[in-house]
Amino acid sequence: MKKTAAGIALSILVISTGAHAEIWSVSERLVSGINYSSGTWNVAVQSDKLSGKADMQVDNGTMLHYTLDGSISDGIYTVKLIGRDDDKKNCIWSGKPADGMGGKVIQGQAE
Repeated sequence: MKKTAAGIALSILVISTGAHAEIWSVSERLVSGINYSSGTWNVAVQSDKLSGKADMQVDNGTMLHYTLDGSISDGIYTVKLIGRDDDKKNCIWSGKPADGMGGKVIQGQAE
């Protein structure tokens, strides 16, 4: 993915939590800082595993969907972005809660 998209940084804002489900507001930005897409990740968290789906809108207006499969270890999130509509393959996002944001903003890099 890094070659085809020049890398994508994701900023995630956890906007709602439940017993097992969370809705994350997500922004994908190219490493150059240009917005690529924004939308939501609907995430189910069970212990150290997470799964879910993404509903994103690319900056040109087209919709982007994919599924999520990941884990949390020592505060680090690692998530596979599977079946992206934009045909980016083997995408894995890794991130951690941003300093000073009370654990509500998670930032990381997808490759």
